[in-house]
Amino acid sequence: MDKEDNQVMILAAGVGSRLDPLTSHIPKPLCPILGRPVMEHIIRLCKKHGFTEFSANTHVMGEKIGSYFKGIKSDLDVTLNLVNEDELTGVAGGIRTCKQYLTDDVILVMMGDALTDVDLTRLYESHIKSDFPVTVGIKQVEDTSQYGVVLADEKRKIISFQEKPKAEDALSNWANTGIYFFDRKIIDEIPPIEERQKFDIATDLFQKLMAKGIALQAVNINAYWADIGTLKQYQQSIKDALNGKVKIDIAAEKTSFGYKGKGVIVAPSAKIEGKVYLGNNVKIGPNVKITGDVYIEDNVIIDSNSYINNSIIWGNSFIGENVKVISSIIGNNCIVSDGLEMISNSVWAPNSQIDDGTKPSVVLS
Repeated sequence: MDKEDNQVMILAAGVGSRLDPLTSHIPKPLCPILGRPVMEHIIRLCKKHGFTEFSANTHVMGEKIGSYFKGIKSDLDVTLNLVNEDELTGVAGGIRTCKQYLTDDVILVMMGDALTDVDLTRLYESHIKSDFPVTVGIKQVEDTSQYGVVLADEKRKIISFQEKPKAEDALSNWANTGIYFFDRKIIDEIPPIEERQKFDIATDLFQKLMAKGIALQAVNINAYWADIGTLKQYQQSIKDALNGKVKIDIAAEKTSFGYKGKGVIVAPSAKIEGKVYLGNNVKIGPNVKITGDVYIEDNVIIDSNSYINNSIIWGNSFIGENVKVISSIIGNNCIVSDGLEMISNSVWAPNSQIDDGTKPSVVLS
């Protein structure tokens, strides 16, 4: 994209409590989607559209985010400035934390836990061609109670915001995606930490701007977008990615069943049906059957005669012989004992030894 502005602010300080127990050992922005953390997918999308300078605030396990991106710095070929917050200061407060790095005339703001293939070029052009100093990416949703809702007029000017209204109270069904373009002067409207320690975007910054007569525009992103912040939405986003509903950069070989990483070994008698991702060095034993939408991360071993259906298995886990896993999520570094028929719709914490009688961390309704 031929443009002067190339800076992105990624908000990556969320606690991720709704993704427990998966986020007990890794921060939410590092939750994997087909071989890459969701935050890496964001960075790669931004880079595709010409953005190469990134800043991000971190909080819980921020050192793990730093360590991961340091390890792939040469591959990404972007600048990434990380600033850790000892205490959370709100979404706009997170932007304030990285203010020293945000110097372009226009700044792109993205959430560190969103999966999307939004056309950022189109959104950027819509912003710079308008007279609005703020552009808010919006998308129609079915359940407004899960999102901040935006009401705008026919000229795209935002009239009001609602925070997670019930369907009968919602003024619209347009969700605030947390994808923003800000003119640089808008960041100066965030008060110093001495004045307001916590300061959010929709409930604080945008209300302040509207009270001062500063207009905001809403633009339909017209693309896939999901906040992976709940276990159910994380499952759904994996399914959507496996079925090509979101366009992301997948570093694996395309196969008849889906995707296969390097060093994968599949026994000749094993059967794979459905949409499946097998990470690097995955080993599938004799007579194993894999069906439905299945995501298996790196270095997982599935022993003979086991059955995996519509499930997610994170890296370095071992599934014993004659095991059944149905519609479940198994965290990394788990060991599942032979002959176990696991509870359907269950979620198992990382580093679990799963035997007969072991209870899952969560059972999804």
